[in-house]
Amino acid sequence: MTRTRHTGEFKREAVKLALESDETYKVISDNPGINYKTLTYWIRASMASNTDKDKDIDYKSRYQQLINENTELKRKLKKTEIEREVLKKATAYFANPNS
Repeated sequence: MTRTRHTGEFKREAVKLALESDETYKVISDNPGINYKTLTYWIRASMASNTDKDKDIDYKSRYQQLINENTELKRKLKKTEIEREVLKKATAYFANPNS
């Protein structure tokens, strides 16, 4: 197995794409043919050392945005699950002709 060296610019672009895209890290890493774990390592390393060169990627606000989005999606999922249970009970009630 050969070891591929990637340029700093390639790494920054991959990290930027991963953070700004709605795709999963797995899909993004498969596209240019890099290892998933390598991509996640680059992301962690970039977030830990946010240098002046990487000012165009605001990692902290992107991370906070993802946390907020995740919280909102969990709330919507819980509401949808409750609505689904109500609809299942209503369907069972109206499907029973002896009620």
